[in-house]
Amino acid sequence: MSTEGDHMKVSALVRGVIDLLLVVTFVAELFTGIGLYLAPSGRIAETIGWTFLGFDKDTLDLIHTYFGFAMAGLVMVHLVIGFNSMLVMLKSGFRKSKLRTVAAVFVPLLLLVAGYPVFAWYGGEEDTSTVDVEYTSEITGDVYITGTMMKYYIVRQLADEFNVEVTDLIEKLSKNGIEASPDDTLAEIEYNYGLDHEEFKAMLEEIITELRGESE
Repeated sequence: MSTEGDHMKVSALVRGVIDLLLVVTFVAELFTGIGLYLAPSGRIAETIGWTFLGFDKDTLDLIHTYFGFAMAGLVMVHLVIGFNSMLVMLKSGFRKSKLRTVAAVFVPLLLLVAGYPVFAWYGGEEDTSTVDVEYTSEITGDVYITGTMMKYYIVRQLADEFNVEVTDLIEKLSKNGIEASPDDTLAEIEYNYGLDHEEFKAMLEEIITELRGESE
């Protein structure tokens, strides 16, 4: 026959296990969140084989999603188990200091509300960088480089595509402060030098136009 003391021990054990699991999921969410925050766009991460402590971006995203759902479930269970205790503490705190209680409840809510637009903006900013858009410069005329080229081509392939010498292309890049080899990918160069995607593409178009004009 169970006693009240046995019930309290089981309850304490359950609470302890849930708290431990919450800590584990929190650490996983923190780790993957930092990795995803530091990760370059999906296009560049895939091309250069980017990893964060051995985890690629897709793996980090998958772990972050699954542990996020797990944490949500654990938080709900934690609230159900400790709901009465939470009400008692809130009532006690409200009696002692109404201002402190109101601040304790609403400040976290305000931070969450304020944080959502920032997260949405960051996510939108990254998504737009992966769109495959062709770009034609008024300076370069009929020379344009597609998003697919920027994503997958190496310097040698780009030179062959537009019938220019790869050594001349590399020399022109060097004059613009970019040291590259024939086997470097355009995405890798863009990432390593922190270049704006469209500006780098326009630079390449202008260089190729110059080289083609010199060869005529």
